[in-house]
Amino acid sequence: MPKRFLQILLLATIALIAGRPASGAESTSPPGIEEEMWALPFPLPVLAYVVRPLGDGPFPLVVMNHGISLDAEQRTMFPPIEYRDAAYWFARRGYFVISPLRYGASSLDDKDRGIYGTVFAHVGSCDNPNFRGPGLAIATLNEWLIENMQRKKQIIPGKAIVVGQSGGGWGSIALASRNPPLVGAIITFAAGRGGRVDGKPNNNCAPDKLVAATGEFGSTARVPMLWIYTENDSYFGPELTKRMHSAFTAAGGDAEYYLLPPFGNDGHFMIDSADAVPLWAPRVSQFLEKHSLLPKTAVAQQGQLPANSAQNEKHPLQPPRVQLPENVQYSSWRKVCFKGSDGATLCRTTSSGTQDNGEVVVRVDLIERPDSGVARLQLFVPQGGNLEMGINVTVDQAASTKFPYNFCLTNICIAANHVSPKLIGEMESGQTLKIELSDFNSSTVALNVPLNQFTTARKGPPAETYDYNLDEN
Repeated sequence: MPKRFLQILLLATIALIAGRPASGAESTSPPGIEEEMWALPFPLPVLAYVVRPLGDGPFPLVVMNHGISLDAEQRTMFPPIEYRDAAYWFARRGYFVISPLRYGASSLDDKDRGIYGTVFAHVGSCDNPNFRGPGLAIATLNEWLIENMQRKKQIIPGKAIVVGQSGGGWGSIALASRNPPLVGAIITFAAGRGGRVDGKPNNNCAPDKLVAATGEFGSTARVPMLWIYTENDSYFGPELTKRMHSAFTAAGGDAEYYLLPPFGNDGHFMIDSADAVPLWAPRVSQFLEKHSLLPKTAVAQQGQLPANSAQNEKHPLQPPRVQLPENVQYSSWRKVCFKGSDGATLCRTTSSGTQDNGEVVVRVDLIERPDSGVARLQLFVPQGGNLEMGINVTVDQAASTKFPYNFCLTNICIAANHVSPKLIGEMESGQTLKIELSDFNSSTVALNVPLNQFTTARKGPPAETYDYNLDEN
């Protein structure tokens, strides 16, 4: 890992442990707002961008779904969040905003280091596109996220708001079809799939099939929705989106359609612009008030810092330490498999250690793709480790293997790398997987993950399979 990258991770870790925004967020966040990056240890772990009011809350929850690009080169230019000013708008009104960074649709894809490894965004051939599968993949991720966030002390239990743009908006429409009980309303901006085929404006992959799929979602959707489009959207223009809305509502879906005047060169990207906020914000506020989803108290927009901020500034940042809870409960090993929309299958044999409040302390994933023949071990570990030292992994009395850190985020760190058949064999015959972390005070802590069920889980059938293949009907 380059030394400069390690220095950046170190600074981010120290800043986040001290409760301050990391690497750049401090200077760009509006007063009264904090930005963070989280790792979420779901069945298929994801990274997430968080924008929230300062303080402990609790706050009502907003989930934001970003758009999609199937071009890997284009994705390298994507920021962690595309709609920062929109997220600020919600956060400054008292909402806790979280945006999961999805597989195959994010600039942070790094399958060679075990972070990601499959795609859930392909719709396939325009002759027979699968619009439903990729939408339902986003819906599944949202359900995991909302259920997880409801257990956190920063979140007010109850109805969440889901916001989605472009392909993320399409996934939000798919979520509505499932009528999740913890979702109070859904707002979409420029929602759809299959737009601008071959780069041509208003050239949809299969417009009739997109309208039909929208009607299918509407037949079971009863969550109130607000659909926002612009007259000069070159991906999903007014003629197509009005057909989609008619099909959705005729089938029984509950959605308000709101068409804005042309915005910029292409209204499809309106959500990315601070200049667009005054155009859509009044209608969104009206919609949320109609459904009793406005926060009871808004964050003061003049941006006063919390009372203890001045006191915090008096004390220099200290090197963090790795701190483990007294009691860590380890789950049984289980195998979960995923069939991506690119036709690839990925399986994770996984075990987690949690503390008494249910928060994950450590997680071990053996990630395998039959089509590649390469296995990777991915470790979620507590904050505070010495990043240059990496993490040592040992099975019983065998030689240790070092794993480099990939990310250190607000709530957890991630290390991952290719794993040798020798280490997998040791895990299959061993009793304990010891994970050792060294901190900046030359202290070492160890987490001991039992291996007694690992072989049975890895070699047996999956406990659960999530299938979003192109052949899904």
